[in-house]
Amino acid sequence: MSDACIDAFLRNVLRDEGAIPDVVRANTWRRLAAVEQVFRDQEVIRHRKAYAAKRGRALSRARVVEELSRCKGTRTEAHLRIVLSAFDGPA
Repeated sequence: MSDACIDAFLRNVLRDEGAIPDVVRANTWRRLAAVEQVFRDQEVIRHRKAYAAKRGRALSRARVVEELSRCKGTRTEAHLRIVLSAFDGPA
């Protein structure tokens, strides 16, 4: 389930390619919050839920970085850099 969740996150952020950066960031924050919630919900041990959310965030970021390396020199690379910048903002 987690791999599917991370792949869905990537597909969704790629759909925003061509949108203005503020929209890309806002949508990325929203989608990232959804991934974190899925990871939280999957964790059955209550005191590990925050760790699970961080793991979901880290896996999402790693997937974006992986895709970024495949898209060097394309418009998608520039888009994914905007997506990455959202990981440092509010979430």
